[in-house]
Amino acid sequence: MIKKIQFDRFGQASEVLECVEAPSPPSPGREEVAIDMIYMPLNPSDLMVTAGIYGGAPPPLPYAMGREGVGRIVEIGPGISEFNIGDLVIAITAPTWQSVIVRNIKTLILLPEDIDLQQAAMLRSCPATAALMLRNFVSLKPDDWVIQNVANSAVGTCFAQLASSRGIRTLNIVRRIEAGAHLAKIPGAIVIEHVGGPSDELTEKVSEATNGALVKLGIDAIAGPATDAISQCLADGATLVNYGVLSKEPCQIYGGHLHFRGITLRGFWVSKWLELAEPAEIQVLYKELAKQVVDKTLKVEVAGQYSFDQIGTAAAHAAREARGGKILICPD
Repeated sequence: MIKKIQFDRFGQASEVLECVEAPSPPSPGREEVAIDMIYMPLNPSDLMVTAGIYGGAPPPLPYAMGREGVGRIVEIGPGISEFNIGDLVIAITAPTWQSVIVRNIKTLILLPEDIDLQQAAMLRSCPATAALMLRNFVSLKPDDWVIQNVANSAVGTCFAQLASSRGIRTLNIVRRIEAGAHLAKIPGAIVIEHVGGPSDELTEKVSEATNGALVKLGIDAIAGPATDAISQCLADGATLVNYGVLSKEPCQIYGGHLHFRGITLRGFWVSKWLELAEPAEIQVLYKELAKQVVDKTLKVEVAGQYSFDQIGTAAAHAAREARGGKILICPD
C-alpha cells in the first residue's frame, strides 16, 4: 500500500484534504520508472483546486492531488538506459502527492545530485512560470524595467531573482513593505507598497523609482482592479501578462490602455505551456533552472514542512497570508 493525498468533496483545503491508503502502483512497464517521492509543495492553486475554482471546470471526485515534487527512482522498467536507480527526478505530470508514483520517462527531468531537495521540489511551477514570463513575451535587455504584483510570492521572488541575473530591473509591488524585505536585497529590485486599483500615488512611486524610464513588461497575479493598476504604470505598447486570479475576479482594465496606448494583455499558465511545448524545449528549460538552483541564483524560502498525515495543518499554514515561504509536505 501507498499513501496519497486526495479530496472527495469541495471546500476549504484544510478541511477536505485527507491522507488515504491506496494500492501500490503496478511495476513500471516499458519506458516507465517507479519513484519514491520526497518533498512536494503546496501552491495557492492547490488551495483553489479544492474549492473547485481552478483550471476551468471543477475536477471529478475523488481527486488525487499534486502537480509537482521531487523523488528518487527506485525501480526501472525494461529497456531504459537514460535513468538509473537512485537518480533524482521531478515529474511534470500529475498527480504527485503520493508516497510512490510511476511515470513515463518522457515526463521526467533528471536533476543534479547536489541540488537542494526542498528547492528541487518547487522547481516545476514557480521558477518555470517566472522564467517563461520573463523571456517569452517581451524582448528585454539589461537596465530595462518590469513591474509585478504579489512580488513576495514564490513566483514573484523567482521573477526578481532571474531578472536580476540578466541585469533587468524590477518594480515589486507588495501589500506591506516588510513583506518585500527579501526582495530589497536583490540587485536591481525596488519594493513598492500598494493595495488595490489604479492610483496617482502608485504612478508617482513608479516614476520616481525609474526616473521616468519606460516599463516594458507587467506581471499580474491578482486580476480584478489590480490588473488596471499595473497597466497604468506601463509604457505605451508594453505587454501585461496575467498568470493568476487571487482576487477571484475577472481582469479589469481601462479600454483606453488597450486601444489608445497599445497595451497588450496576455494570459499565461505553465501547465498549458508544458502541454504544448516540445519535449526538448522542456528539458532545456528545467536543466537551466536546476543549474540556477545549484548556484543559488534561485532560492525560495520554506516556511514549514509537514507529513502527509498532517495535511490539514499544512493546508491551513499554506493559506495564511503572511507565512514567509512555501509549505512542503512529505510522505513520512
